[in-house]
Amino acid sequence: MAADLFLLGCTLVFGVSFRFLFHHLPEERWQFVASLPLKKNSDGSWQGLNLTFYGLFTGIAGGLGVAAFILLTASAGVALGTALLLTLGVLAICLPAAKIIATVVEKNRHGFTVGGASFVGIIIAPLFLWLADLASQRWWDTALPILPMLAAMSIAYVLGEGIGRLACISFGCCYGKALNRSPRWAQRLFCTLNHVFIGKTKKIAFAGEMEAVKVIPIQAVTCVIYTALALLCSALFFHRQFALAFALSLVSSQLWRVYSETLRADYRGGSKLFSVYQLMALLAALYGIAISLALPAHAGLAPDLAAGLGALWTPGVILSLQVITVAMFFFSGTSTITTGELRFGLAEDWRSQAGCEEEGCKGEGRRRQLEQLQATSLKLQHEKRM
Repeated sequence: MAADLFLLGCTLVFGVSFRFLFHHLPEERWQFVASLPLKKNSDGSWQGLNLTFYGLFTGIAGGLGVAAFILLTASAGVALGTALLLTLGVLAICLPAAKIIATVVEKNRHGFTVGGASFVGIIIAPLFLWLADLASQRWWDTALPILPMLAAMSIAYVLGEGIGRLACISFGCCYGKALNRSPRWAQRLFCTLNHVFIGKTKKIAFAGEMEAVKVIPIQAVTCVIYTALALLCSALFFHRQFALAFALSLVSSQLWRVYSETLRADYRGGSKLFSVYQLMALLAALYGIAISLALPAHAGLAPDLAAGLGALWTPGVILSLQVITVAMFFFSGTSTITTGELRFGLAEDWRSQAGCEEEGCKGEGRRRQLEQLQATSLKLQHEKRM
């Protein structure tokens, strides 16, 4: 089937990319994408605004998640405008929620929480779809396939969160326990497949005091599990198993979140035994089971991959995905917890790069000065004659 081959190709691309990124992202140079000069200091240096790989991978994850949602909903016959409006509505609520919940739960006004944002999204998504269905029936006399759309939304969320874990590796947040303090099975399993973070500005270094320490690569494990889960559930979606795709993607991802936090060492707010985020994930899993049992299955709906790919390959969608990616990059990638200092100067070989030797450049400068003096003298003579 064409959809299976397409998903297999995606699996290969993700596999090759993850292998490279898992190896390099813990390194020090993979934290900052750029630093923008803002204000000049008295010593000639500039204060810099740091833009991070955390924001870049968060933006890419958001863009790919939205692309997956459009692909799946369009293949199920949902109008493109409806999918885009739903996406913007959910993002408009979930993006601020990511910062607000992190501030309330973790007392961290500089951070973001995907767990809190996803919980809010899971709760409001059925309500948004119900309202969209009412509007569609009233204005266009057409009912929306709510369960397939919920499945598409859940798959898109799992894919986005999975890829978003690359952002956590680059910043060194959401880090795992030190390997020498982990259960024996974890020490054996991750004796060679572990992470060692380098850099004083990595969160694991300044908050966890575990720079250059072997830790459980929990971000990478979550990235692989979530991405594989999203691809598996996408295959179920194209094989008309909408209820199973929705329940499996949502419930499995939330249960993994509950368990995976037992392997993490970062502060999660509240009790160390059972965090607020674990409670949110458990409630979301139960909520997902109830929703999947209550909605009609839409077994007669046959998704069309060509229609989904055609919807993606339109100027409006391409521009929308770019805007979403860039907006999420600047929203989450503008670092307020790090500082930067920039200095600018000329390279030692600037004269040869400029196309002139030292004496030639001085001669050229004198020639231009002489021309300017002559021009000024002629101008003064002309004014006197006037």
